Amino acid sequence: MKSFLKQYALTFCSSALILMGCSKNFIVENPNDSVPATQALNTESGLQDALNGAYAGLRAVSLYGRDFPVIGDLQADNTYVETKNSGRYLSQYNYSVVSSDAVVGEMWNQAYIDILRVNNIIDANVTGPNVAAIKAQAYAIRGLLYFKLVNIYAQPYTVDSTSLGVPIILHFNPNLFPARNKVSEVYSQIISDLKMAVANAPAYSTSVRISKYAAEGLLARAYLYMGDYADAKSAAVDVINNSTFTLVTPNNYAAFWQNPAARTDAVETMFEVDCDAINNNGFDDLGGIYYNGYNDIYCSSQLYNLYSPTDVRRGLLVPGTTKSGSPAYIVTKFPNAQNTDRDNLKVIRLAEVYLIAAEASLPTNQTDALYYLNALLAQRDPLAVPYAVTGPLLLQAIVTERRKELAFEGDRLYDMNRLQLPINRVANPGSIPAGPNNINLSIPYPDNRRVAPIPQQELTANPNIVQNPGY
Repeated sequence: MKSFLKQYALTFCSSALILMGCSKNFIVENPNDSVPATQALNTESGLQDALNGAYAGLRAVSLYGRDFPVIGDLQADNTYVETKNSGRYLSQYNYSVVSSDAVVGEMWNQAYIDILRVNNIIDANVTGPNVAAIKAQAYAIRGLLYFKLVNIYAQPYTVDSTSLGVPIILHFNPNLFPARNKVSEVYSQIISDLKMAVANAPAYSTSVRISKYAAEGLLARAYLYMGDYADAKSAAVDVINNSTFTLVTPNNYAAFWQNPAARTDAVETMFEVDCDAINNNGFDDLGGIYYNGYNDIYCSSQLYNLYSPTDVRRGLLVPGTTKSGSPAYIVTKFPNAQNTDRDNLKVIRLAEVYLIAAEASLPTNQTDALYYLNALLAQRDPLAVPYAVTGPLLLQAIVTERRKELAFEGDRLYDMNRLQLPINRVANPGSIPAGPNNINLSIPYPDNRRVAPIPQQELTANPNIVQNPGY
């Protein structure tokens, strides 16, 4: 793992955010504007600074800053790239990704860099009244990143839990060349980390820090992806019944997405990555790929047509034209790409927890499944007729509502993978061809290309890494 460990050394030098002020020879030199990691992480305040750096790491363009949410929709059936584009994400949309792909490599590198940050927080020998809460948030970040990595670079747990996942690294070791752990082993680590977070995370105070029930929502998501419906439902229902979080109401839905500020009212957003006037990705902000920026990606007409005219979510999709003049539905879910305060990056919302509770109820209690599904629907489309279906039609309804609710937040591809659903796209006016003769408008399940390749730089640097089939 030398390729990212070399970058990792840069992340533990500053006495403030542990991100800056480090020379190439920092191990043997001690510049006056930095302190060694061993000194920076031996006080509670140093540990808090390191945690701030780990939270900031999630904002990277290659993580929640853009790549995570964009790819989960673009490689599925929610979005497309228009012909007059900046050259971003073309291989992802075309299903022509190779192991040397820059996006694939940067997601891997940045995720492991941030994992190494939180590993040092977790391993630090520090005492203090807030240390347990700080470490709990570090555990949550580690569990969250391993969840993303194992879904991007490995087969779903529900398909083959014994297949190769991603390397589990829990402690800093510059001489480590780890092999890939099994998918089941990675999920065991995710569950362990998130349980540690639930046990010790602080009470909710702001949406840009991981609180107890935000961690439990992430735990419910992990259980759902494992097909562990009993534990997924237990965690989700606990959040719904016992946390202070509430669903945003229809009248406030548009304003909810227009507001870029961190929340302190426990409305809808359980955890989001903070972006403000100083700490943001500039022109590479997530919203800019859709609107007020590069304007490369648009909502599929197939997705748009799923929303009824009275669904408040449809209001975030504005009929207009692409840069090349083709009719399109413009995504305005992240409208502050060019404003002073940028859109925060949503990681988990209460709406998803309701959908988890609905899906997890299916095997044993379809009445409960309908209750949680319709409770969310009532806050999104109050004039809609409540669902009254059962069996496979109820699962289909839940999957459709997940698609509508979580659109442009990066979940769709991984939902389709874990449920083994074929991807059937439609041709949109002004879209680049999805491969020669639009061959990639339909991607069946299974298809090796629905799992990303292990980055070539990792294969070159680590002799113990094995590539995914098909690459």
